[in-house]
This record gives sequence, C-alpha cells and structure tokens, in this order.
Amino acid sequence: MRAATALRTRVLRETPPGSSLDAKRLSELLLHLERSITKPAQWDKFLELLAQDLQASVTGLVLRPVADGEAGLVRLWGVSAEGFAAYAHRYFALDPFVQLPLGRVVTLDQVVSMDVLERSEFYRDYLVPHDAIHHLGVDLRAGAHYHVRFRACRPRHAGPFGPSDRALCELLVPHLQAAVDAHAEFELMRTERSVYAQAMDHLTLATLILDHQGRIIHGNDAAREVLAQQDGITLDGDHLALSHREDAELFRAAFRRALAGQRSGQPGIVEVVRVHRSADKEPIAVIVKPAHGNASAGDSAMLGAVAVFLSTERGITESTAAGIQKLLGLTNKETRLALCLANGRSLQESARDIGITMSTARAHLRAIFAKTGIDRQSRLVRVILRSVAAL
Repeated sequence: MRAATALRTRVLRETPPGSSLDAKRLSELLLHLERSITKPAQWDKFLELLAQDLQASVTGLVLRPVADGEAGLVRLWGVSAEGFAAYAHRYFALDPFVQLPLGRVVTLDQVVSMDVLERSEFYRDYLVPHDAIHHLGVDLRAGAHYHVRFRACRPRHAGPFGPSDRALCELLVPHLQAAVDAHAEFELMRTERSVYAQAMDHLTLATLILDHQGRIIHGNDAAREVLAQQDGITLDGDHLALSHREDAELFRAAFRRALAGQRSGQPGIVEVVRVHRSADKEPIAVIVKPAHGNASAGDSAMLGAVAVFLSTERGITESTAAGIQKLLGLTNKETRLALCLANGRSLQESARDIGITMSTARAHLRAIFAKTGIDRQSRLVRVILRSVAAL
C-alpha cells in the first residue's frame, strides 16, 4: 500500500500533457483502485471513472487464476449481461486482442490492421453490432496467481485512442499492478484464514485467537463450551473475563509479554496461568502463546495476535474415541483404556475408572501393544495424542 501511495504522487506530478485530469480526479481514481484490494466491488467505480476520462463506452478488468478451469474475477462497466455472455461463449475465441505484451499499453490497430479486422467475423458480428470499434488494453501477471487483462472500448464516432490516453494508462499500470498483486495476496490470506478456522473448529483442545487489544478473533467449539460454563473464565463482550482478580492480573501480564514477543519477532515464552474455578473443580490451565506470522518477511509486526489454549481435566474427550478406535483397530474397552492413559491416568487409576481389574487392564494393554506394534506405554500415549491432532 505504501508503494501505491508513492506511485500516486508520481502520477499527480506526471499528468500527461493535454490531459483534462486534475489532481483531485486522479486522487479519486487511485483511491478506488486501492480500495479494490480488499473490496472487489470498488473495481466498478474505478472502471466507471476511467471510462469517463478515456471517453470509453466499455471498460473491463479480468483476473483469471493461472489454473485452468477456474472462473476468476470479472468486473465490467458499460456492457450488458447479454453482450458479455455472447463474448464469453463465442467471440472470445475469435478476439485478436489477446496475449498482449505484459505491462505494455497497446491499441487494437497495433495488433491487427483495420482492413484485416474489418473482414473478420469478430468485427462483423460482434464489434459492429455493439459499436465497440476502437480498443485499448494492457495485460499483467499477478505473481503466480492471476492473469490480468484490462480493456477499454470506444464507439466509432469517438475515434481511436490517442497518445494522451495511452500515456494516462501507462502511468496507471504500476498502480494496477500493485493493486492486483495485493488483491491476490489478500485473497490467499483470506483462504488460509478460512482453512485454519475450520481446522481450529475440529481441535479437541479449547483454542482462542486474540488480537492486539485482547478481542477474540476466533474460538473453536471446545473453547465456547468452556466459556459458556462461566466458571472462572467467561466472555465480557468480545474479551475474556476472569473471575478472580489475581488470575486476571496474571493473564493480562502474560498477554502483554506474549504480544511484545510477537511484535519483536523474537521467540516468545509460552506462559501458563492457572484460573481458579468453583471449589469442586480443578483450575483451568490457560496457556498463552505468541501467534507468530511469516518469520521470513523480516519485519516486526505492528499489531500482532496471541493464541490462548484452555486446558481442563477433561483432556482427550470421549467424542474422539470412535476415531481412535477405528484408526488403531481397538475394541471399545481397549480404546477406553488407551484414552485414560493418554489423559495422564496411571494403569491402576484407569482400571478403576473403567471398572475392570488390574489383570484385565494389563491384558488389554498387551492386546493394544500387539495390535499397534507399540511396546511402551509412553509411546502409546504419544501415538494417541498425534492421532487426536490429526483427527
């Protein structure tokens, strides 16, 4: 975005000779272009304003993913849905104004002579009926993400695009490149965030992501269950609220340290705050960890985020039992024993919880070892924990 702002200054300084655009109009154009990075609907306003300045009847922008078969983004101004549908389904294959030199603003007459064009089916059946005779365009590439195509068309009476029109578009090309590059990265980040959010929702560990002001950006179902109990820790609007003042002070201090570590880019220390609950329940272990971004970027974060995990005595829940049973090929009793061990219970405690004798528990454990090829209880626990993470 800083690069786009610098380029805006350049455009204002180097307005093409003879252009009717003033600084205010150029600023308006570039503002809509920059807004389109996160709000694609803003392309429409940019295309409308540019059409007016180019005296064009149609302007359009196509961002088509490099992968074949994907629709991509198409924004048009001045063309009917029927006209675009006819072009997309039939006349696109006949259009000679494609595969332009990357980054160069060219006109249709530079690609094909008018006498050749006028003899073509594309000209006779599409351009003439829609009175879109004169074309100007530029092709770009947004990294490995998009093929980018900008086009402007004029009716016959408006005459061909001239040097000042090309000069204006040439000055806008770096801005357009910066905008589509940023849009591609934004879409990638939005997709990644959606994937991570879905993955979080499947975690059995209660997980929250807080922004730099402590507001909850996302929380999974397990976290919502813990907070809904309103026992020691709950929600106050979109912030966490701890019932005991000392717990709250310790959490705020841990959060500030995690945020400072995240902003500095230094490895942060994972801290644990024990949050007291009602007398008959064990405390909740609140684990506070910096949520580091892209370490290869080389820049410290200005805002940052913090991951918070809420660990209760529940450990691995019974809801994961079916998956573990199927994954490891265990019986119901063997699965229950394995889950008890993974939750930190001893073999004797596990036998008592399940309601079996120690000799039966040992027999189940030997059967588990035989089925999984594992020969130690500690290795069994690690396998189960990793399996739960995968599930």
